[in-house]
Amino acid sequence: NYLINKFIDIKNLMVIYFFLLYALCSSAELFEGYYRQAEEIMKNMTIDEKIGQMFFPRYEPDNVTDDILNKKPGGFVLFARDFDFEESYIQNYIMEMQNLSNISMGLPLGLSVDEEGGTVVRVSPKHRKEGIFPSPQEIYNQSGIDGILKIDKEKRDLLRKFYLNINLAPVADISYNSSDYIYPRTLGRDVAESTKYIGEDVNGYVTDNFTCCAKHFPGYGSNIDTHGDIAIDTRSYETFQNEDFKTFEAAISKKVPMILVSHNIVVCKDDKYPASISKTWHDILRNELKYSGLILTDDLSMGAIKKYTNNVSEAVLAVQAGNDILLTSDYYKHLEAVKEAYKSGNIKEEIINRACKRIIAWKLKYILFREPDKEDEEQEEPDSTVLIITVSALGVILVGTLIFFLIMYLKNKNKKSDVDEGGLIAES
Repeated sequence: NYLINKFIDIKNLMVIYFFLLYALCSSAELFEGYYRQAEEIMKNMTIDEKIGQMFFPRYEPDNVTDDILNKKPGGFVLFARDFDFEESYIQNYIMEMQNLSNISMGLPLGLSVDEEGGTVVRVSPKHRKEGIFPSPQEIYNQSGIDGILKIDKEKRDLLRKFYLNINLAPVADISYNSSDYIYPRTLGRDVAESTKYIGEDVNGYVTDNFTCCAKHFPGYGSNIDTHGDIAIDTRSYETFQNEDFKTFEAAISKKVPMILVSHNIVVCKDDKYPASISKTWHDILRNELKYSGLILTDDLSMGAIKKYTNNVSEAVLAVQAGNDILLTSDYYKHLEAVKEAYKSGNIKEEIINRACKRIIAWKLKYILFREPDKEDEEQEEPDSTVLIITVSALGVILVGTLIFFLIMYLKNKNKKSDVDEGGLIAES
Protein backbone atom coordinates (compact mmCIF):
# COMPACT_ATOMS: atom_id res chain seq x y z
CA ASN A 1 0.00 0.00 0.00
CA TYR A 2 2.86 2.33 0.87
CA LEU A 3 4.46 1.68 -2.53
CA ILE A 4 1.17 2.22 -4.36
CA ASN A 5 0.53 5.51 -2.55
CA LYS A 6 4.05 6.75 -3.27
CA PHE A 7 3.73 5.68 -6.91
CA ILE A 8 0.59 7.79 -7.19
CA ASP A 9 2.47 10.73 -5.65
CA ILE A 10 5.30 10.28 -8.14
CA LYS A 11 2.85 9.99 -11.02
CA ASN A 12 1.13 13.24 -10.03
CA LEU A 13 4.49 14.95 -9.66
CA MET A 14 5.52 13.81 -13.13
CA VAL A 15 2.27 15.11 -14.62
CA ILE A 16 2.89 18.51 -13.02
CA TYR A 17 6.51 18.45 -14.18
CA PHE A 18 5.69 17.71 -17.79
CA PHE A 19 2.86 20.27 -17.76
CA LEU A 20 5.33 22.93 -16.59
CA LEU A 21 7.87 21.76 -19.16
CA TYR A 22 5.27 21.99 -21.93
CA ALA A 23 4.23 25.47 -20.81
CA LEU A 24 7.84 26.63 -20.83
CA CYS A 25 8.63 25.20 -24.25
CA SER A 26 5.38 26.29 -25.95
CA SER A 27 5.85 29.51 -27.91
CA ALA A 28 3.39 32.38 -27.89
CA GLU A 29 1.30 33.28 -30.92
CA LEU A 30 3.24 33.95 -34.10
CA PHE A 31 2.72 37.74 -34.21
CA GLU A 32 2.12 38.28 -30.51
CA GLY A 33 5.07 40.62 -30.19
CA TYR A 34 3.12 43.10 -32.33
CA TYR A 35 -0.32 42.70 -30.75
CA ARG A 36 -0.09 45.75 -28.48
CA GLN A 37 0.78 48.00 -31.40
CA ALA A 38 -2.03 46.45 -33.43
CA GLU A 39 -4.53 47.03 -30.63
CA GLU A 40 -3.52 50.69 -30.43
CA ILE A 41 -4.16 51.06 -34.16
CA MET A 42 -7.51 49.26 -33.86
CA LYS A 43 -8.75 51.73 -31.23
CA ASN A 44 -9.20 54.28 -34.01
CA MET A 45 -10.84 51.89 -36.48
CA THR A 46 -14.54 51.43 -37.16
CA ILE A 47 -16.03 47.95 -37.39
CA ASP A 48 -16.36 48.38 -41.17
CA GLU A 49 -12.65 49.16 -41.42
CA LYS A 50 -11.81 46.08 -39.36
CA ILE A 51 -13.98 43.90 -41.58
CA GLY A 52 -12.36 45.48 -44.65
CA GLN A 53 -8.92 44.33 -43.47
CA MET A 54 -10.11 40.71 -43.72
CA PHE A 55 -10.70 40.95 -47.48
CA PHE A 56 -8.12 40.47 -50.22
CA PRO A 57 -10.24 40.83 -53.37
CA ARG A 58 -9.15 40.42 -56.96
CA TYR A 59 -7.35 43.57 -58.11
CA GLU A 60 -9.61 45.67 -60.37
CA PRO A 61 -7.68 48.71 -61.64
CA ASP A 62 -10.80 50.63 -62.67
CA ASN A 63 -12.29 50.51 -59.16
CA VAL A 64 -9.25 50.16 -56.92
CA THR A 65 -8.96 53.76 -55.69
CA ASP A 66 -12.65 53.95 -54.79
CA ASP A 67 -12.47 50.54 -53.11
CA ILE A 68 -9.53 51.57 -50.93
CA LEU A 69 -11.11 54.87 -49.91
CA ASN A 70 -14.58 53.49 -49.20
CA LYS A 71 -14.26 49.78 -48.45
CA LYS A 72 -10.81 49.62 -46.82
CA PRO A 73 -9.59 46.19 -48.04
CA GLY A 74 -6.58 44.65 -46.35
CA GLY A 75 -4.96 43.89 -49.68
CA PHE A 76 -5.43 42.51 -53.18
CA VAL A 77 -4.67 39.46 -55.27
CA LEU A 78 -3.07 40.30 -58.61
CA PHE A 79 -3.06 38.09 -61.70
CA ALA A 80 -1.04 37.80 -64.92
CA ARG A 81 -3.22 40.36 -66.68
CA ASP A 82 -2.08 42.98 -64.14
CA PHE A 83 1.53 42.59 -65.30
CA ASP A 84 0.84 42.51 -69.02
CA PHE A 85 2.90 45.62 -69.81
CA GLU A 86 6.34 46.43 -71.15
CA GLU A 87 9.45 47.10 -69.06
CA SER A 88 9.19 50.82 -69.81
CA TYR A 89 5.96 51.00 -67.80
CA ILE A 90 7.35 49.40 -64.61
CA GLN A 91 8.14 52.70 -62.89
CA ASN A 92 4.60 53.95 -63.53
CA TYR A 93 3.23 50.71 -62.10
CA ILE A 94 5.37 51.05 -58.95
CA MET A 95 4.24 54.65 -58.42
CA GLU A 96 0.64 53.51 -58.77
CA MET A 97 1.12 50.81 -56.12
CA GLN A 98 2.82 53.28 -53.77
CA ASN A 99 0.00 55.77 -54.19
CA LEU A 100 -2.58 53.09 -53.43
CA SER A 101 -0.80 52.16 -50.21
CA ASN A 102 -0.55 55.83 -49.25
CA ILE A 103 -4.33 56.25 -49.32
CA SER A 104 -5.10 53.04 -47.41
CA MET A 105 -5.71 54.72 -44.00
CA GLY A 106 -2.14 54.41 -42.83
CA LEU A 107 -2.00 50.65 -43.17
CA PRO A 108 -0.05 49.21 -46.10
CA LEU A 109 -1.80 46.91 -48.52
CA GLY A 110 -1.04 43.23 -48.75
CA LEU A 111 -0.25 42.75 -52.44
CA SER A 112 -0.20 39.10 -53.39
CA VAL A 113 0.32 36.86 -56.40
CA ASP A 114 0.60 33.14 -57.14
CA GLU A 115 4.16 32.79 -58.39
CA GLU A 116 4.61 29.08 -57.78
CA GLY A 117 6.60 28.36 -60.91
CA GLY A 118 5.64 26.02 -63.75
CA THR A 119 1.92 26.09 -64.57
CA VAL A 120 1.04 28.81 -62.03
CA VAL A 121 2.93 32.06 -62.63
CA ARG A 122 1.83 35.72 -62.77
CA VAL A 123 4.83 38.05 -63.02
CA SER A 124 7.61 36.03 -64.65
CA PRO A 125 5.95 35.40 -68.06
CA LYS A 126 6.45 39.05 -69.02
CA HIS A 127 9.21 40.19 -66.71
CA ARG A 128 11.87 37.49 -66.35
CA LYS A 129 14.50 37.44 -69.05
CA GLU A 130 14.97 33.68 -68.79
CA GLY A 131 11.20 33.09 -69.13
CA ILE A 132 8.77 31.75 -66.54
CA PHE A 133 10.10 30.28 -63.34
CA PRO A 134 10.29 26.48 -63.62
CA SER A 135 8.16 24.44 -61.23
CA PRO A 136 9.77 23.28 -57.97
CA GLN A 137 9.55 19.74 -59.33
CA GLU A 138 11.53 20.65 -62.46
CA ILE A 139 14.19 22.45 -60.44
CA TYR A 140 14.44 19.60 -57.94
CA ASN A 141 15.05 17.07 -60.71
CA GLN A 142 17.99 19.15 -61.92
CA SER A 143 19.55 20.62 -58.78
CA GLY A 144 17.65 19.41 -55.71
CA ILE A 145 16.29 21.50 -52.87
CA ASP A 146 19.26 23.87 -53.00
CA GLY A 147 18.28 24.73 -56.57
CA ILE A 148 14.72 25.53 -55.47
CA LEU A 149 15.96 27.78 -52.67
CA LYS A 150 18.14 29.69 -55.12
CA ILE A 151 15.28 30.21 -57.59
CA ASP A 152 12.90 31.24 -54.82
CA LYS A 153 15.34 33.96 -53.77
CA GLU A 154 15.18 35.21 -57.35
CA LYS A 155 11.36 35.07 -57.14
CA ARG A 156 11.32 37.23 -54.04
CA ASP A 157 13.62 39.77 -55.64
CA LEU A 158 11.39 39.97 -58.71
CA LEU A 159 8.19 40.32 -56.65
CA ARG A 160 9.75 43.04 -54.51
CA LYS A 161 10.65 44.91 -57.70
CA PHE A 162 6.92 45.08 -58.44
CA TYR A 163 6.00 46.27 -54.93
CA LEU A 164 4.49 42.90 -54.05
CA ASN A 165 4.82 41.52 -50.54
CA ILE A 166 3.10 38.10 -50.58
CA ASN A 167 3.76 35.02 -52.66
CA LEU A 168 0.85 32.57 -52.39
CA ALA A 169 3.29 29.66 -52.43
CA PRO A 170 4.76 27.11 -51.79
CA VAL A 171 2.41 24.24 -52.55
CA ALA A 172 2.78 21.96 -49.54
CA ASP A 173 0.61 19.17 -50.94
CA ILE A 174 2.03 15.69 -51.42
CA SER A 175 1.35 13.84 -54.66
CA TYR A 176 3.02 10.78 -56.18
CA ASN A 177 0.72 10.23 -59.14
CA SER A 178 1.48 12.18 -62.32
CA SER A 179 -2.21 12.00 -63.30
CA ASP A 180 -3.28 13.99 -60.19
CA TYR A 181 -4.48 17.53 -60.83
CA ILE A 182 -2.15 18.93 -58.18
CA TYR A 183 0.90 16.80 -59.08
CA PRO A 184 2.75 19.28 -61.40
CA ARG A 185 2.57 21.92 -58.66
CA THR A 186 4.05 19.68 -55.94
CA LEU A 187 7.57 18.37 -55.40
CA GLY A 188 6.34 14.97 -56.57
CA ARG A 189 8.38 13.18 -53.90
CA ASP A 190 7.72 11.18 -50.75
CA VAL A 191 6.64 12.59 -47.39
CA ALA A 192 10.15 12.87 -45.97
CA GLU A 193 11.63 14.77 -48.92
CA SER A 194 8.53 16.96 -49.38
CA THR A 195 8.60 17.83 -45.69
CA LYS A 196 12.28 18.76 -45.87
CA TYR A 197 11.65 20.94 -48.92
CA ILE A 198 8.74 22.84 -47.38
CA GLY A 199 10.60 23.46 -44.13
CA GLU A 200 13.69 24.81 -45.87
CA ASP A 201 11.72 26.84 -48.40
CA VAL A 202 9.54 28.51 -45.77
CA ASN A 203 12.64 29.22 -43.70
CA GLY A 204 14.16 30.96 -46.72
CA TYR A 205 11.15 33.26 -47.05
CA VAL A 206 10.89 33.99 -43.32
CA THR A 207 14.58 34.79 -42.86
CA ASP A 208 14.35 37.04 -45.93
CA ASN A 209 11.36 38.88 -44.37
CA PHE A 210 9.04 38.03 -47.24
CA THR A 211 5.59 36.52 -46.72
CA CYS A 212 4.88 33.10 -48.14
CA CYS A 213 1.76 30.98 -47.84
CA ALA A 214 1.71 27.18 -47.49
CA LYS A 215 -1.21 25.60 -49.34
CA HIS A 216 -3.63 23.75 -49.58
CA PHE A 217 -4.44 22.57 -46.05
CA PRO A 218 -5.32 19.86 -45.03
CA GLY A 219 -3.68 18.41 -48.16
CA TYR A 220 -4.99 18.20 -51.72
CA GLY A 221 -4.29 14.54 -52.43
CA SER A 222 -5.54 13.14 -55.73
CA ASN A 223 -8.68 15.29 -55.87
CA ILE A 224 -10.06 17.10 -58.90
CA ASP A 225 -9.66 20.79 -59.71
CA THR A 226 -12.00 22.76 -57.43
CA HIS A 227 -12.09 25.82 -59.69
CA GLY A 228 -15.07 24.28 -61.43
CA ASP A 229 -16.51 21.56 -59.21
CA ILE A 230 -16.36 20.15 -55.72
CA ALA A 231 -13.81 17.53 -54.70
CA ILE A 232 -14.79 14.85 -52.18
CA ASP A 233 -11.82 13.48 -50.26
CA THR A 234 -12.55 10.13 -48.58
CA ARG A 235 -9.13 9.42 -47.10
CA SER A 236 -8.83 8.50 -43.43
CA TYR A 237 -7.76 11.00 -40.79
CA GLU A 238 -4.76 8.79 -40.02
CA THR A 239 -3.59 9.30 -43.60
CA PHE A 240 -3.58 13.05 -43.10
CA GLN A 241 -1.78 12.74 -39.77
CA ASN A 242 0.89 10.43 -41.18
CA GLU A 243 1.36 12.14 -44.55
CA ASP A 244 -0.31 15.42 -45.51
CA PHE A 245 0.07 17.16 -42.15
CA LYS A 246 3.83 16.61 -42.13
CA THR A 247 4.61 19.34 -44.65
CA PHE A 248 2.32 21.82 -42.90
CA GLU A 249 3.88 20.96 -39.55
CA ALA A 250 7.29 21.67 -41.10
CA ALA A 251 6.02 25.04 -42.37
CA ILE A 252 4.56 25.88 -38.96
CA SER A 253 7.81 24.97 -37.21
CA LYS A 254 9.55 27.53 -39.45
CA LYS A 255 6.93 30.21 -38.60
CA VAL A 256 5.10 30.34 -41.91
CA PRO A 257 3.04 33.58 -41.85
CA MET A 258 0.07 32.25 -43.86
CA ILE A 259 -1.67 28.94 -44.56
CA LEU A 260 -4.36 28.64 -47.23
CA VAL A 261 -7.20 26.13 -46.86
CA SER A 262 -8.65 24.19 -49.79
CA HIS A 263 -12.25 23.89 -50.95
CA ASN A 264 -12.16 20.08 -50.79
CA ILE A 265 -14.79 18.35 -48.68
CA VAL A 266 -12.72 16.08 -46.46
CA VAL A 267 -15.29 13.68 -45.09
CA CYS A 268 -13.25 12.09 -42.29
CA LYS A 269 -13.91 15.20 -40.18
CA ASP A 270 -16.64 17.17 -41.98
CA ASP A 271 -18.80 15.71 -44.74
CA LYS A 272 -21.00 18.82 -44.97
CA TYR A 273 -18.71 21.74 -45.69
CA PRO A 274 -15.54 22.29 -47.75
CA ALA A 275 -12.48 22.60 -45.51
CA SER A 276 -12.21 26.31 -46.32
CA ILE A 277 -15.50 27.00 -44.51
CA SER A 278 -15.37 24.14 -42.02
CA LYS A 279 -14.87 25.16 -38.39
CA THR A 280 -13.81 21.59 -37.63
CA TRP A 281 -10.83 21.76 -39.98
CA HIS A 282 -9.85 25.22 -38.76
CA ASP A 283 -9.95 23.98 -35.18
CA ILE A 284 -7.63 21.13 -36.16
CA LEU A 285 -5.20 23.58 -37.73
CA ARG A 286 -5.29 25.84 -34.66
CA ASN A 287 -5.46 23.25 -31.87
CA GLU A 288 -3.83 20.07 -33.14
CA LEU A 289 -1.18 21.61 -35.38
CA LYS A 290 -0.84 24.63 -33.04
CA TYR A 291 -0.90 27.21 -35.83
CA SER A 292 -1.34 30.82 -34.71
CA GLY A 293 -0.59 32.70 -37.93
CA LEU A 294 -2.97 33.88 -40.65
CA ILE A 295 -5.44 31.43 -42.19
CA LEU A 296 -6.70 32.20 -45.71
CA THR A 297 -9.51 30.83 -47.81
CA ASP A 298 -8.97 29.85 -51.38
CA ASP A 299 -10.97 32.12 -53.71
CA LEU A 300 -14.54 32.09 -52.39
CA SER A 301 -15.84 32.61 -55.92
CA MET A 302 -14.60 29.26 -57.21
CA GLY A 303 -17.22 26.87 -58.51
CA ALA A 304 -16.65 24.20 -55.88
CA ILE A 305 -17.77 26.19 -52.88
CA LYS A 306 -21.00 27.66 -54.19
CA LYS A 307 -22.75 24.28 -54.27
CA TYR A 308 -22.34 23.61 -50.56
CA THR A 309 -23.30 26.81 -48.78
CA ASN A 310 -27.08 26.19 -48.63
CA ASN A 311 -27.91 29.78 -49.59
CA VAL A 312 -25.73 31.17 -46.80
CA SER A 313 -22.95 33.51 -47.92
CA GLU A 314 -19.64 31.76 -48.49
CA ALA A 315 -17.91 34.72 -46.86
CA VAL A 316 -20.04 34.56 -43.72
CA LEU A 317 -19.35 30.86 -43.32
CA ALA A 318 -15.65 31.49 -43.91
CA VAL A 319 -15.49 34.06 -41.11
CA GLN A 320 -17.50 31.83 -38.76
CA ALA A 321 -15.16 28.93 -39.52
CA GLY A 322 -12.13 30.90 -38.37
CA ASN A 323 -10.47 32.37 -41.47
CA ASP A 324 -8.55 35.60 -41.00
CA ILE A 325 -8.33 36.58 -44.68
CA LEU A 326 -10.91 35.98 -47.39
CA LEU A 327 -9.77 35.81 -51.01
CA THR A 328 -12.60 36.61 -53.41
CA SER A 329 -13.52 37.72 -56.89
CA ASP A 330 -17.07 38.60 -55.72
CA TYR A 331 -15.80 41.36 -53.45
CA TYR A 332 -18.83 43.63 -53.04
CA LYS A 333 -21.28 40.79 -52.49
CA HIS A 334 -19.11 39.03 -49.93
CA LEU A 335 -18.14 42.22 -48.10
CA GLU A 336 -21.75 43.31 -47.66
CA ALA A 337 -22.76 39.82 -46.53
CA VAL A 338 -20.20 39.87 -43.72
CA LYS A 339 -21.23 43.37 -42.64
CA GLU A 340 -24.88 42.30 -42.52
CA ALA A 341 -23.99 39.15 -40.58
CA TYR A 342 -22.21 41.30 -38.02
CA LYS A 343 -25.16 43.66 -37.69
CA SER A 344 -27.56 40.73 -37.21
CA GLY A 345 -25.32 39.08 -34.61
CA ASN A 346 -24.39 36.07 -36.76
CA ILE A 347 -20.75 37.12 -36.62
CA LYS A 348 -19.42 38.23 -33.24
CA GLU A 349 -17.23 41.31 -32.97
CA GLU A 350 -14.57 39.34 -31.07
CA ILE A 351 -14.06 37.13 -34.15
CA ILE A 352 -13.51 40.20 -36.34
CA ASN A 353 -11.21 41.81 -33.77
CA ARG A 354 -9.11 38.67 -33.43
CA ALA A 355 -8.63 38.37 -37.20
CA CYS A 356 -7.97 42.08 -37.67
CA LYS A 357 -5.38 42.08 -34.89
CA ARG A 358 -3.48 39.22 -36.52
CA ILE A 359 -3.57 40.95 -39.91
CA ILE A 360 -2.30 44.28 -38.59
CA ALA A 361 0.37 42.55 -36.48
CA TRP A 362 1.52 40.70 -39.59
CA LYS A 363 1.71 43.99 -41.52
CA LEU A 364 3.75 45.58 -38.75
CA LYS A 365 6.22 42.71 -38.88
CA TYR A 366 6.43 41.93 -42.60
CA ILE A 367 5.55 45.14 -44.45
CA LEU A 368 6.30 48.04 -42.09
CA PHE A 369 9.22 46.19 -40.41
CA ARG A 370 8.42 47.72 -37.02
CA GLU A 371 10.30 46.67 -33.92
CA PRO A 372 8.17 44.34 -31.79
CA ASP A 373 7.01 45.33 -28.33
CA LYS A 374 9.93 44.39 -26.07
CA GLU A 375 7.83 42.75 -23.34
CA ASP A 376 5.88 40.68 -25.85
CA GLU A 377 9.02 39.87 -27.82
CA GLU A 378 10.51 38.34 -24.68
CA GLN A 379 7.39 36.24 -24.22
CA GLU A 380 7.33 35.19 -27.85
CA GLU A 381 11.03 34.30 -28.03
CA PRO A 382 12.08 33.15 -24.54
CA ASP A 383 15.79 33.29 -23.87
CA SER A 384 17.19 29.83 -24.60
CA THR A 385 19.66 29.99 -21.70
CA VAL A 386 16.91 30.71 -19.18
CA LEU A 387 14.81 27.93 -20.70
CA ILE A 388 17.68 25.42 -20.46
CA ILE A 389 18.43 26.37 -16.84
CA THR A 390 14.76 26.17 -15.85
CA VAL A 391 14.22 22.82 -17.53
CA SER A 392 17.44 21.48 -16.02
CA ALA A 393 16.37 22.63 -12.55
CA LEU A 394 13.01 20.94 -12.92
CA GLY A 395 14.79 17.79 -14.04
CA VAL A 396 17.00 17.83 -10.95
CA ILE A 397 13.93 18.32 -8.74
CA LEU A 398 12.17 15.41 -10.41
CA VAL A 399 15.16 13.06 -10.07
CA GLY A 400 15.73 14.17 -6.48
CA THR A 401 12.11 13.52 -5.61
CA LEU A 402 12.21 10.06 -7.16
CA ILE A 403 15.38 9.23 -5.17
CA PHE A 404 13.73 10.53 -1.97
CA PHE A 405 10.67 8.32 -2.42
CA LEU A 406 12.89 5.34 -3.22
CA ILE A 407 14.90 5.85 -0.01
CA MET A 408 11.72 6.23 2.02
CA TYR A 409 10.34 3.07 0.49
CA LEU A 410 13.51 1.09 1.27
CA LYS A 411 13.59 2.41 4.87
CA ASN A 412 9.96 1.43 5.34
CA LYS A 413 10.66 -2.01 3.89
CA ASN A 414 13.61 -2.53 6.29
CA LYS A 415 11.51 -1.49 9.29
CA LYS A 416 8.81 -3.92 8.25
CA SER A 417 11.43 -6.70 7.98
CA ASP A 418 12.73 -5.91 11.49
CA VAL A 419 9.24 -6.06 12.94
CA ASP A 420 8.51 -9.37 11.23
CA GLU A 421 11.82 -10.83 12.43
CA GLY A 422 11.16 -9.64 15.99
CA GLY A 423 7.75 -11.21 15.98
CA LEU A 424 9.11 -14.57 14.89
CA ILE A 425 11.74 -14.57 17.66
CA ALA A 426 9.15 -13.73 20.30
CA GLU A 427 6.91 -16.59 19.14
CA SER A 428 9.78 -19.06 19.26
